[in-house]
Amino acid sequence: MARISVKDEYFTTINVFSTTPEHQKRLAEIVVEGAEAMKSHPGFVSASIHLSYDGTRVVGYAQWASEADFHGMRARADLQGHFEEVHELGSIESIACRVAYTSDED
Repeated sequence: MARISVKDEYFTTINVFSTTPEHQKRLAEIVVEGAEAMKSHPGFVSASIHLSYDGTRVVGYAQWASEADFHGMRARADLQGHFEEVHELGSIESIACRVAYTSDED
């Protein structure tokens, strides 16, 4: 289960993939496949994938123990084809950040 915590000081990425409604489902499948492959990489914490209701975006939220772990994953030769396939179906805006606040039901 994904866990968002201010205390953990994880390196967090939020990726906004822009696409077309006819490509959203396939793009989401590719992003999920990538997240599954990344689970085995050292420092991986969690990932969540969200689909916009209008079909034009897939949003990925991922956390890593450190920025170095994230960059190590990005350099993996076995994931380069995955990244290329994502770019074929849309554009991506990637935002690196840290968690400043969370709230949930008690």
